[in-house]
Amino acid sequence: CSFANAAPQCVEGACGFSVCDMGYADCDGQPANGCEVALGTDAGNCGGCGTRCSYAHATGVCGSSVCALGACDAGWADCDGDPANGCEVDTRTSPTHCGACNSLCRAANATAACATGVCGVGTCDTGFGDCDGMSTNGCEQALTDSTTHCGACNNTCATPANASPTCATGAC
Repeated sequence: CSFANAAPQCVEGACGFSVCDMGYADCDGQPANGCEVALGTDAGNCGGCGTRCSYAHATGVCGSSVCALGACDAGWADCDGDPANGCEVDTRTSPTHCGACNSLCRAANATAACATGVCGVGTCDTGFGDCDGMSTNGCEQALTDSTTHCGACNNTCATPANASPTCATGAC
């Protein structure tokens, strides 16, 4: 008789085992493969059969029969340092953790946004536009008094005969 991680025993002419070696268990209930689980390192049976190391958006690991937070899934991070809630932040979309924990998006004259882990302009404040399309400077253009961006980006006021164009409160 021979079993993995268990002392064999012969009972009424049949091979078997009664006790698993220390730190091992027969979690699948199949005596033929013995005590197949190392309880100290198996993330699906950590410290006991059926005790799963499971965390939101992360892999769980088992060490010394204790569950711990492993690697976060791609695009997710553990920004609060609390393993109980796993990797709680989607760094691809969070404007307060854009691309990494504590990486705050800011945009001048706008509500900042985060897309695919890159900061950008969400919505421009009233009276401003992102006329150059560069998210690094936010909504840089005032649309209330510019004759080349009057009321909207690239809305140029026509030059009247014998006069100069003006833009007031976003109207030519």
